[in-house]
Amino acid sequence: MENLPSKISLKDMVYQQLVEMICTGELTPDTIFTENQMITRFKVSKSPVREALIQLCHEDVLKSIPRCGYQVTKITSQNVRDLTELRLYLELSSLPKVMEHLTAEHIHELKEQNLRRVAYPSQKNVWTAWNNNYKFHTFLLSIAGNKIVNAAMEQAMNTCRRAYAQLYTLKKETIAPNKPFLHDRIVNSLENHDVFSAYNYLKQDILFMEKELLGTDILS
Repeated sequence: MENLPSKISLKDMVYQQLVEMICTGELTPDTIFTENQMITRFKVSKSPVREALIQLCHEDVLKSIPRCGYQVTKITSQNVRDLTELRLYLELSSLPKVMEHLTAEHIHELKEQNLRRVAYPSQKNVWTAWNNNYKFHTFLLSIAGNKIVNAAMEQAMNTCRRAYAQLYTLKKETIAPNKPFLHDRIVNSLENHDVFSAYNYLKQDILFMEKELLGTDILS
């Protein structure tokens, strides 16, 4: 934790590290950990650790257990359905604005992201696939130019990542066979100014994530 950039506080650094531990499955809903354990882990004082833990509790990422410590809040099937509904609203309703602001440079970047998605299939696992999916959807939505919508999408996708850590990766080391190049079809539809097709392919793509997660038998 030494030599931190001056604009990143210790509390923010601890917060980010805790989120990463949750998203990668290092901290699971079955694990109870204490403030002192995190102080030792991050080699910082009590204050930034406590502040980060309090913020995560306020965000419902963690829950405090009196006289015991902290526990990761479990993602449920209803959480996944709610996230899907939110993403459908944010992304589909933004498509007209995306089309309005779309440039040749945007199309080029989206195609480049799709090429990276299919590159090096032997190295493709849950997290490389997830990161490619995350970049595609957040970049596509950003074209609409609404910062508030972008922030809501960022929060939704972070929760989706936690869902993958808690649910999808428990049984699968590699990502399920990809939907039939829906990202390519979305980009081709946008390039051809076919909003109707882009809408339908984007909807299928968002719903595919829910199917991946709810297809397991470990949800409650």
